[in-house]
Amino acid sequence: MNRALVLEHLMLHRRYGELVAQLRAATPVHVVDQLDAATDHAHQFMTTAAHAALGESNARTTDAAGVPGWLRLPLLDTLTTWFADQAATCRHQPHPDRPEPVIAAAWKPGLVVCTRCAPMTGLPRNSDRDRTCDRCGRVCAGVEHGDGIYPGMVQVGALVYQYGVCGQCRPDGE
Repeated sequence: MNRALVLEHLMLHRRYGELVAQLRAATPVHVVDQLDAATDHAHQFMTTAAHAALGESNARTTDAAGVPGWLRLPLLDTLTTWFADQAATCRHQPHPDRPEPVIAAAWKPGLVVCTRCAPMTGLPRNSDRDRTCDRCGRVCAGVEHGDGIYPGMVQVGALVYQYGVCGQCRPDGE
């Protein structure tokens, strides 16, 4: 079975919160502290990037069910691929055993980089790939034609996952 599907099934289980609490209690304190610090830094990175790009951040907390399936599955696939040592990384080789904020993108599956190397997740400006909706696959005409891509980010632990959607796929309120 696909690791991402197994993780999704677990995260959507009604008792997932209890399991996480039990796992945190059984994990050495220094590991929990490092992961919590990396998670906080990832959140700071995400909100700073949102403010820089959009002038605001509409960051909010949600559970796995609050992330649409089309976004949740590739995010979890990236996470499980990275945890299995099968993801490509930047030269700093971020690894789950050494918690730090990391960045991935829907348009570059299988790549996980540290925040210093976040530009590696970029696309050539105004290219077809830069104007492609990560949900429906439509290539938008471009911002100059009133048909741009709306950037978004979702965070799981220390991983910030970037995506972009067209106006038709953009969730209400974003």
